[in-house]
Amino acid sequence: MGKGRKEEKKEREECMLKNGGLLLEKRISYFGGRYSNPIYNFSIQEIQRATDNFNGNLIFNDDVSSFYKWYKGSLEGRVICIRKNFRSSFAENPQIATNEIAVATQMSSHKNVLKLLGCCLETRVPILVYEFSSCEPLAEKIFECYGPFPLKSRLKIAYEIASVIAYLHTAFPRPIIHRDIKPHHFFLDNGSTPKLSNFELSIALPEGATHVDGDLCGTLWYMAPEAFLSGMFTEKTDVFSFGTLILELLTRRRASIIAQMEGVSMRKFVEDHIENYGINDFLDPIILVEGGGVLEQQQFQAMYQLALKCTEEFAEERPTIVDAAKEIRRIQRFVI
Repeated sequence: MGKGRKEEKKEREECMLKNGGLLLEKRISYFGGRYSNPIYNFSIQEIQRATDNFNGNLIFNDDVSSFYKWYKGSLEGRVICIRKNFRSSFAENPQIATNEIAVATQMSSHKNVLKLLGCCLETRVPILVYEFSSCEPLAEKIFECYGPFPLKSRLKIAYEIASVIAYLHTAFPRPIIHRDIKPHHFFLDNGSTPKLSNFELSIALPEGATHVDGDLCGTLWYMAPEAFLSGMFTEKTDVFSFGTLILELLTRRRASIIAQMEGVSMRKFVEDHIENYGINDFLDPIILVEGGGVLEQQQFQAMYQLALKCTEEFAEERPTIVDAAKEIRRIQRFVI
């Protein structure tokens, strides 16, 4: 028994050393040593206490698409949420989690990011600890909840998502490309404030470079053509993903289901439907019930046109995410 505890302690120390080194390397690489937000290192014992040893009853979001589970926990009287990866390949590549930590610590001050409180580096794949908000998954709100979802709220969500992507692209010494923008990576706090909760595939552009070449990564339905065909990522690949998200937000249709059932992209499906039946036929019926006025229809049309611009085939024809955010702000302020 004693030998077992010694071996466990040695393994924890080895994981701590390896993960800590990877994290330090990533933070220096991305932020040039100029950013050093503190992060608390939780022990595995603290994590186990907080989750009642990973009690399944405390899981509030089991995200199969992203291969991790979210636990609602409590530590020293504070409610927290804990993200634990369960994909075996993560254990072979702990840099995925350390990449998440490196970027999330610098993004945590943004109001549209789920704040990272700390991590546990003692496991093969680091366990992440976040603030707990109401934590309603945005994907669930869009696709699975059939209650009222005013267009005004959707515009607010779209604007704030654009704002947090713009922060990634502009706030640091080198632009950071997210590479996996989709509803599943956002939680809603208080019903309409989106909080980005995932940066594991984010990557900083090399010094002086306009793009980064990498392995195919991200989620197929949201992936820009140049990323899918050649593994080339720029800020405009995030814009394409954002445009697809807008179409989902407006229509409450899943890009994945459209691709599987219709064999076309989300953009193509929406374009064809509107061409054949008109935009009012495709307009979410709930929007018509809630307002139905000329203003709502004009705003819907303008957002649809923005989504088309963001999902252009060629990257140079898409707007920057900053310009997209400005356009959404203009749409929000429409006055008839």
